[in-house]
Amino acid sequence: MKIIQQIPFAVLGAGAAFTVLWGVADPMAAHAEVQVVEADGYYIMGDGPEESQAVAKERARADARRAAIEQAGLWVESLSEAEMSRLTGDEIRTISANVLEVQEAEVTSEVLGSTTIQYHCHVKARVDTFDIMQQLHQERRQLEDAARQNREMEEQFARVHAELAELKARYKIATEAEKQEINREVRRNEDEFTAVQWNVKGRELNDKKDYHGAIECLQKAIELAPKCALPWSDMGYAYNDLGDYDKAIECYQKAVELDPKDATSWNNMGISYNTLGNHDKALECCQKAIEFAPKIAASWYNMGYVYDDLGNYDKAIECLQKAVELDPKDVAAWNDMGFSYNKLGNYDKAIECLQKAIELDQKYANPWKHMGTAYYQMGNCDKAVECFRKALQLDPDYEGAKEGLALAQAKL
Repeated sequence: MKIIQQIPFAVLGAGAAFTVLWGVADPMAAHAEVQVVEADGYYIMGDGPEESQAVAKERARADARRAAIEQAGLWVESLSEAEMSRLTGDEIRTISANVLEVQEAEVTSEVLGSTTIQYHCHVKARVDTFDIMQQLHQERRQLEDAARQNREMEEQFARVHAELAELKARYKIATEAEKQEINREVRRNEDEFTAVQWNVKGRELNDKKDYHGAIECLQKAIELAPKCALPWSDMGYAYNDLGDYDKAIECYQKAVELDPKDATSWNNMGISYNTLGNHDKALECCQKAIEFAPKIAASWYNMGYVYDDLGNYDKAIECLQKAVELDPKDVAAWNDMGFSYNKLGNYDKAIECLQKAIELDQKYANPWKHMGTAYYQMGNCDKAVECFRKALQLDPDYEGAKEGLALAQAKL
């Protein structure tokens, strides 16, 4: 079995109105082709409260990047349809953000009036369709988790942008004293916007496995917006993958102090506790995650994993069954349920679950190995040899499959 963190992916920006310029080949022309996206973003300042020019330029960049991601989504959607994958809009945008490689993002300015300046950012980016295919073939649950976290980040952008719009509207009818207070609120809003930008960069580096770089970015986000839970949660993810589980738990605890209903942080904290062997705390965290977000398959899956570590295979199956009810395409949950049934000696049921996992992902070696174990225990060594060999075709370094094959061949 393997435990799954809810993974933060690169996320979208948000901003004002945008226009898009594009003209490239049909996205289905090839599955290993680099497509070029060009997009424009805008931001106007000077028609209200005092604003930072540097932040205004970043708002234009975020707007242009969002436009570019929308265009990348056209190729993601086309390729997903060709692969018979049914993706939600959130999943399409998440993959688009993750495969978009921005090459140029130049910002220019234009004076529109005596005090009004329009910042224009032209983005040129590349989209490698091979990267899209890689994303489409990852574990379904990981993509769903990333899409949910991506949506949380988009909501942060939207909240900051809506707040700024409201402050600008108030400024137009404010007294001089009120205008000074609004200017202070705008500066705080700019800090929060910049913090979200640093959070985005941290997530991108997390995705590229540059965890030290991610931590640096996330610390900057925390300095600017210390009451926001998201960068703490993402920093916990980075420390967890670095193997510093105690530090990861510290970060997750800070996140849930700021947002007690943060199901992602509760779930991932459970993973860190379980890795440290503290199964009671792990179960407590998984239960919290389920309490606040009962329809997330990952939390049920991970609680099943903890119960498996405890040797409570009945409870493990109960949790994994809930995971596949929520997401029938959860390959890992079907596989691990087969593993647990094997442990209980219910080999027919194990094979049934493992066949389901294989139907969903024919390149996944684990269910072939576990099915080989089931057939071996049933005395069908011919079938066991066939399954172990199939596992080794998919993963030649799979030690468990090598051992199983040796045992089955010896028995024959």
